[in-house]
Amino acid sequence: MPCGQNALIKRLAFGPSWMATRMKAMRFHLINLPGRVARHARRLIIRLNGVGDALNALLAARRAILALGGAPG
Repeated sequence: MPCGQNALIKRLAFGPSWMATRMKAMRFHLINLPGRVARHARRLIIRLNGVGDALNALLAARRAILALGGAPG
């Protein structure tokens, strides 16, 4: 069974609990989060309000992706 990019992202970044999730559901739960993008002191800041579990999932995925790349601390 071929493994596409979406399946790899779900497996490596989000873990087994997201494997059965369709990309449409991921889009609504993670990508279409209400928030604002701001620039301050040469930094790009994303402000998310009231997202709770989705924010935790995003942070865990970000840590997993950084660990895969072997990026420094």
